Order: sequence, then C-alpha cells, then structure tokens
Amino acid sequence: MGREVRGVPEAASLTEPSSVGAYLRTQRRLRGIGLAELEAVTRIPRRSLERLEAGEFDAHPDGFARGFVRAVASALGVDPDDAVSRMLPEALPRRRTAPAPRRRLAAAALLAAAALLAAALWLGRGGGQADEPSAESERVLRRDAVKELWDEVRRAQ
Repeated sequence: MGREVRGVPEAASLTEPSSVGAYLRTQRRLRGIGLAELEAVTRIPRRSLERLEAGEFDAHPDGFARGFVRAVASALGVDPDDAVSRMLPEALPRRRTAPAPRRRLAAAALLAAAALLAAALWLGRGGGQADEPSAESERVLRRDAVKELWDEVRRAQ
C-alpha cells in the first residue's frame, strides 16, 4: 500500500469516490488517459470535462449531464450504466406522484368553465339552428377605392 499507480495513489483505487466526477477522474488516471485525449475521443470540450471531474454536474443529474457521464464512461471502458447510477441519488422517486387533490379540483373547475364558455359561444352564434341563410346575409359589400377616386375626379371637372 502507499504505492502510486500511474500518478494515482493505490489506496485511491480501492476506495469508492464520493462523486461520479471523482470516480471518472480516478478511472481516467488509472488508464493513463489525459484530458486532451479524452476530449478528442468524446468531442466534449475540455472545460466541460474539467467541470464533470470537479463534481459540478453531480447536483443536477439532468439528461445533459447524464449524457456526458455516459460518453466519458464509454470512452474510458467503464460500464456507462454503472457510472450514471453513481450519479443518481437513491432518494429520487422512480414514479411520478399523483397530483394533489387541490390541483385536481382546480383542473376540473377550469375544464368546466371552459366547457360552459364554449357552449355559451356556440349558442350565442345560433349554434344548432338549421335555418338557411338569407340572400341579404350572403351579400358582401366591398369598397372600390379606384372607382371612388374616378368619381371624385369626374366631379371635380
């Protein structure tokens, strides 16, 4: 014990790192891979790799960060699913919880109000009446600006 393997103390490889970034950094160093080489293989910018290894993505295990972890783990030859599982806290709920009763009640009230509004608008337009439209209601009056200008010029002469 106490011997260094490729720049990493031997004890570091036996203990479980506290964050996925520390775990990936340890795996990278054990394999003798530099950040520049990892950057070229994964096409992830060096700054992002440094942030990942520093543990800045651990607090927000969103899809973006999980994709980084998965890509880096694959490039290092580590199981990507294992690396991602190290990132996710055990307390995360696996299923989506049902909405609270107040939310259900509010949603039902909003839906009822929308239905009443739609019915009022439909009845206000005369919805449901099968009467034929009269000829006067079909007549469309349009203003002809050119004709009005011509009439105005003729009157001025």
